[in-house]
Amino acid sequence: MSTAPRIQRLPQTLANQIAAGEVVERPASALKELIENALDAGATRIEIRIEQGGKKLLQVGDDGCGMGPADARLALERHATSKIATVDDLFRIGTLGFRGEALPSIASVSHLELTTRLREEAVGTAIEVKGGQVGEPRPMAMPPGTRVTVRTLFFNTPARLKFMGSDRTETGHCTETVLRLALGHPGVAFRLHVNGRETVNIRAGEDERAVRERLGGVFGGDFADNCLEFSGGREEVRVFGWLGLPTLNRGNQGGIHLFVNGRWVRDRVINHAVREAYGDTLARDRHPVWALFVDLEPQGVDVNVHPTKQEVRFQQRNLVYGIVRQAVAGTLATMGARTYQAPDRLPDQAAMALEPEAEPEAAVIATLPPAASRPVHWDAPSPRPPREDRHRGDSWPPSGTSHGPRRVAETPREDPVGQIPFPDLSAPVPPPPAPDPPPAPDLGQPLAQIHGTYILAQTATGLVLVDQHAAHERIVFETLKQAHAEARLERQLVLIPDVVELTSPEADRLRQALPQLAELGVVVEPFGGNAFTIRELPALIADCNPQQLIRDLLHDLDRYGHSNAVTQRLDAVLATMACHGSVRANRKLSLEEMDALLRRMEQTLFSGQCGHGRPTYVTLSLAEMERLFGRR
Repeated sequence: MSTAPRIQRLPQTLANQIAAGEVVERPASALKELIENALDAGATRIEIRIEQGGKKLLQVGDDGCGMGPADARLALERHATSKIATVDDLFRIGTLGFRGEALPSIASVSHLELTTRLREEAVGTAIEVKGGQVGEPRPMAMPPGTRVTVRTLFFNTPARLKFMGSDRTETGHCTETVLRLALGHPGVAFRLHVNGRETVNIRAGEDERAVRERLGGVFGGDFADNCLEFSGGREEVRVFGWLGLPTLNRGNQGGIHLFVNGRWVRDRVINHAVREAYGDTLARDRHPVWALFVDLEPQGVDVNVHPTKQEVRFQQRNLVYGIVRQAVAGTLATMGARTYQAPDRLPDQAAMALEPEAEPEAAVIATLPPAASRPVHWDAPSPRPPREDRHRGDSWPPSGTSHGPRRVAETPREDPVGQIPFPDLSAPVPPPPAPDPPPAPDLGQPLAQIHGTYILAQTATGLVLVDQHAAHERIVFETLKQAHAEARLERQLVLIPDVVELTSPEADRLRQALPQLAELGVVVEPFGGNAFTIRELPALIADCNPQQLIRDLLHDLDRYGHSNAVTQRLDAVLATMACHGSVRANRKLSLEEMDALLRRMEQTLFSGQCGHGRPTYVTLSLAEMERLFGRR
């Protein structure tokens, strides 16, 4: 006869090790927790040391407020914290760490030493913890602040060590963590030593040089010259940050950095909003590069939904989605024909720091001269209060400039029915409607056509090489989109209405979305139970699979609260039309036609990249040419 298993209380050490499995995934996870504690303590300078990828040594020292002997001892117990006291505090968290799990969890799988000192005290306190066993506090001479030293991480959980990467890989993750937190906290200086050698040295400050150091460390040395700084939103939700040009893209999401009230997080809703704002400027398998900061009242976001606090939940998800997408799309609309520009200076070593497999010995140190100038495409930064004020929910003013889309109103030539509207390149281009548009890039004067495909032009600072088909394709695409947006949306009756059967949750979502779909030209009617019939579709996508379209719409509405499936299909049709209606390769162009194409590019939205996200032109500066010929 079997005996029912008895319930027993886990030993404290085992409970801490289980918690450590959630909080401490790898050395970089422990490093993140320790740095966040330092930031919450008001540190203005943080020193980090790691050895063997953090597995042998992790040390974080700061000049924050420090702790007294009693608080230092209590900080090593589970669920002991100074950051929350009541249930209500959980719903207005303004700090990075609050659970009181980090130190005891890390200490349970390592040899940890905590040394700390209050500013008003003459000496500090040191406490050692070995495998979860806490020693007695002892006095120690040290400067004000706190230093946590973690040795032999996972020494008592060898199974976890088997899943660690190489020292080089773990060093890369630790470096990425430091740079990520440095980007989110410009008022704090960061220094990182790897195996005794300084690899990161970023000073505090929000001036031009300090910002470029941080951006260069996280994204690479070419990002600062190929990004757009922006801010926007409303009083209850403010957004600001930097957007990489569409032609500065990646094959994965490693170039995406989101901060909510100063906390680095992952959020698929905001990621989707930004990706949709980039729209057809990127190929579907490419990802933009950006850093986005969202500030809102602490009670408007739940940060207590993930053990490592890397995910959040917004109270007003649709509002945040709409504000982010509008701000990003409005900013991208100001870039005109800009495309990726390689930096004139030799690339610095900062770009190597982010990649996990990069050589960790490369130093991330300021390489710009003190008089480095602001790139012309950066707007003056809007005034923002210190980060601690924004944590308390204080609103801060937006920038004084409101960016709207810069579309060029063009009239296609009258063509026979069924042919593609083809804009006349020789027609005068009306000025863009924006009151203060940024200066358009000078694409120079045409010199020649190369291989019947590329236009060579000379500018005051070098040469420009234009892909005539890709450039004209973007011009035609934007013209068609504008014409379609200004005309009444044409619907087409489905000859044999499709009936789609849905689950009960899907049917409920679809019923709520019926008015929104009708505005997009998709007319759907209930057909009894969870079935619906599709009656009308936009004429341009009448040949699509209606059932797949409805399911794609529901998928987006479920995950993001918004869907652009119809718009994407419309744009795909227009893109195909634009491709077939553009100047083809190997078509001979006169100098006048080449000049007209360059001038139209300068006035057309997103003309720096084609509809597949590829650049339409590249530049070669005089400095680069001089280097090629050994003149520098």
